Amino acid sequence: MRFAYVLPDPNSYPHWGEFEGDLDCIRACGFDAVELQIADPEECDLSRLASALQKARLPLCAVQTGATYATRGNCLCTPDEAVRQRTLALLLRFADFAEKFRSTIVFGSLQGRIKDEPDLAAGRERIVDAIQTVGRYAAQHGIVIAYEPVNHLEVAYHHTIAEVFALVEKIALPSVRMMIDSFHMNIEEHSLTEPIPKIASHLAHVHLSETNRDVLGRGHLDIAGLLQALRNVGYAGYVSVGVYNSRAPRREAIELSRQELLSARRV
Repeated sequence: MRFAYVLPDPNSYPHWGEFEGDLDCIRACGFDAVELQIADPEECDLSRLASALQKARLPLCAVQTGATYATRGNCLCTPDEAVRQRTLALLLRFADFAEKFRSTIVFGSLQGRIKDEPDLAAGRERIVDAIQTVGRYAAQHGIVIAYEPVNHLEVAYHHTIAEVFALVEKIALPSVRMMIDSFHMNIEEHSLTEPIPKIASHLAHVHLSETNRDVLGRGHLDIAGLLQALRNVGYAGYVSVGVYNSRAPRREAIELSRQELLSARRV
């Protein structure tokens, strides 16, 4: 396994030097890669980003796609065809972006909520149609979409590992696989470890996030148990640490999370 740390969109930083400083901190702490939350690849300075990653000697292992659900109303379940087509175009841009950086595409939040489409069957059909389209495009470019089970408080569709596994099996494209996120698992699953052997063949990415989304170790997540379950099935991909709800300064959160990871790996 290799470990990464999730950073926000570089465009959200007050100045570029702060973003580069965070990359340096991630590298200095011993992480293997970085994962980014990107609003829209079209708004990203690709050459500057590539230069910063090269300077920090960090690959971009994955890119999250869901930021614009909340900020711009992008989603796939909606009956509004203009919004669906806009969201589909966004995902295709993410595929082009991911190809440049050899990154995995994290997909989940852009499915939408019940307020976007009360008819869940209709919404689900639209989501699947769109992912099949993006999946075929991604397959042509050697890119993987990691479909994330997201808890029922955040989206209206595909909350559990079993639901996403069944969907990935149904789509049956090599470019559409699945991922797990410990935060969502803590809400939706009966066990953090029991589902992992059943999905090992489709597991492309992992998010490690505390039960309260604070710095690792400040919740009650069984980090050591989850990592051991991944080792037991031979998982060799990235595990990205996500800290989304902490009062700790970001670089302190990076350092503390890395220390907790090291402790968990010794258990």
